[in-house]
Amino acid sequence: MDFLQLPAQSRSTALGSNHITAQGNDPLIFLQNPALLDSAKINNVSLNLMPYLADTKFVSLGYANRVRRTGGTWAVGLQYLNYGTMPETDDIGNVIGEFRAADYGLSAGYGHTIGAFTLGATAKFVGASIESYRTWGMAFDWGATFRHPREDLTIGFAARNFGFLRQNYHGATSPVLPLDLRVGVTFKPKYMPVRVSLTAHHLNRFDMVYNDPNLFFTYDINGNKLAKKVGIAEKLGRHLSLGAEILAHSNFRILLGYDHLKRQELRLNNRGALAGFSFGAWLRVKRFEIGYGRAQYVPGFGSSSLSVVMNLKNGFVKDCK
Repeated sequence: MDFLQLPAQSRSTALGSNHITAQGNDPLIFLQNPALLDSAKINNVSLNLMPYLADTKFVSLGYANRVRRTGGTWAVGLQYLNYGTMPETDDIGNVIGEFRAADYGLSAGYGHTIGAFTLGATAKFVGASIESYRTWGMAFDWGATFRHPREDLTIGFAARNFGFLRQNYHGATSPVLPLDLRVGVTFKPKYMPVRVSLTAHHLNRFDMVYNDPNLFFTYDINGNKLAKKVGIAEKLGRHLSLGAEILAHSNFRILLGYDHLKRQELRLNNRGALAGFSFGAWLRVKRFEIGYGRAQYVPGFGSSSLSVVMNLKNGFVKDCK
C-alpha cells in the first residue's frame, strides 16, 4: 500500500511531497491533510496524472463542496495506480497468459473550522490486486491546523494511514499500511514574495536510515568491511522536507522543493546531484488552475505530474493563496 505515500497533486510533488500545511484550491489537498479542506473552494473538481516508474500510471480524481448546515467542507477522491499487463508463466518459465496488477483507493474527508483551528478526518477504502490475489482494507487520516488570524502562518499536525488490511492469500508477509505522523509549518515573511513550508514526516519511526553495504562502508583494523555509522543529526535530517512557492504573480507561481530522505536513499555514489530535489509551476486561467511538478530521483529518472483544477460555479478569486 505504498501508493498511499505518493503525492496526489502536482503542487505537492513540486514542493517535496510531504507538506501538510500548504493550502490551496485543489480538492485532493485533503489526501495530504484533511484539515486543509477549509482552504478548498466549493464546487471544485480536480484531476492529477502522474506517469510513474517503468510505465506505471498513477491517476487521482477529487471533488470538494461545502456543507451549508455545518459550514464545513467535504471531499471525495479516487486514486488508481496501474501497473499494466504482465506475462504469466508456469513453473519452468513458459508463457501461459497475461495478468494485470493495480492499487486503488476511494476516499471521503471532512474538515471544519472553529476560530483559528481546523479539524479534519478522512476514511479510505484501499485495495490491491495481482492476478487473482487481493488485498483490501480501511485506512484513516486525522489532521489539525492552526491559522494565525493576522499573519500568513499555518501550523499543522496529521496522522496518516492508520487502520487495517485483509488478504486472500497465504504464505507471504502480511501487508501493512504506511503509518506516517507529521508536523509542519507554512509561513510567508512580510513583504517577501515567497511562501515557505517545512515538514517533519515519519515521526513514528526515528531511524529512517538504510545503508547499502555495497556503497556505504568502512574497514576495521583487520580489513573487514563495516557499515558506516550514521549520526543523530543525519537521522533527524531524513525526516525533513522543505518547499518554497515564489509568488511571481497572483495567477502564477514557481515551486521548489527538497526532501532529504529521498536524496540520501536515491542518489548514487558520486552521482545524482539533483536526487531529492523537485520543482514545478502553477498557473491560474479563469475557471482553471493548472499545475506541474517534477521530482528527480537517480540520474535520468524521475516522476512528473500534471494537475488541472476546475471551478464548476463562479471561477476563482484572484489572490495569492
